[in-house]
Amino acid sequence: MDIVLLLIANIIPLYILIALGFISGRWMDVNLPSMATVAIYILAPIVNFGAMAQMNFTPEYIALPVIFFLGSATIGTLSYKVSQKIWKNNTANLIGMGSVTGNTMYFGLPVVLALLGPEWVGVYALLNLGTFFNEVGLGYFFGARGHATLKGAALKVLKFPVVHAIWLGLAYNLSGFALPGSFIRYWDYSVGAWIIIGMMIIGVALSKQSKLEIDIKLLASMFTPKFILWPLFGFSVILLDKLHFQAFGPEVHIMMAVVSSVPLAGNLVAYAATLKLHPEKAAAAVLISTLLAFITVPAAVIILQLLS
Repeated sequence: MDIVLLLIANIIPLYILIALGFISGRWMDVNLPSMATVAIYILAPIVNFGAMAQMNFTPEYIALPVIFFLGSATIGTLSYKVSQKIWKNNTANLIGMGSVTGNTMYFGLPVVLALLGPEWVGVYALLNLGTFFNEVGLGYFFGARGHATLKGAALKVLKFPVVHAIWLGLAYNLSGFALPGSFIRYWDYSVGAWIIIGMMIIGVALSKQSKLEIDIKLLASMFTPKFILWPLFGFSVILLDKLHFQAFGPEVHIMMAVVSSVPLAGNLVAYAATLKLHPEKAAAAVLISTLLAFITVPAAVIILQLLS
């Protein structure tokens, strides 16, 4: 029960940040592209470089992004193909784009920090790398299908500074050099700023929509991969490791449970607006999934405790 209360205490502020973002976007004319640029191109590289450089690295961690890349690609491709049979318009593109990942960093990172502490941020960032590749690569390919290629999607991935920040941080880690104390102090500030801006981005994106369209059929199509396929995948990996491989400790299992239970990605609304993929419906789906995460994330942690 203590861990559930801890989770709830750390999740509630995230909803307050979304509300502040909505107020800022609706009545203070805060600019969404500028916020996204700061989060993606400035704060994300700093956070991920510092996390990699400080991580207590062991070789088995290399398997984490591979496992979650393959799982994400499988869930995304399956969701996209099935949606094409159900939807005869570009709604299938939105579902495919939304299914490859979730709000693993803006929402998931504060949960991991609360449960495990900052020393595990590097391992979590490495695990999340697999889903990040699919969010900006395969997810973009699904969303922009018709005027995008897999090669173009792959090149898009390479343009993101965070990708290079991760391998540079890992290289720095392996070099054996210690980070300066001043960098660690500002890295701590950057982590907090990234979470605050990231969650406010959701509110700002919602505020820019003239209305929210709740489409029950679309919600069912988007929530099936997010709240059924992802938990099935995550807990299958956890059980396989517990029963057969014993490669990862309980801390990594907590990360897997969190990644598998977070809501739809906060960036989905911005992507949907850019690609003209029913942004009003996407905004409603992101909002409702984020509200549901108040239940799904603690439930995932409780189930993991029961399995232990």
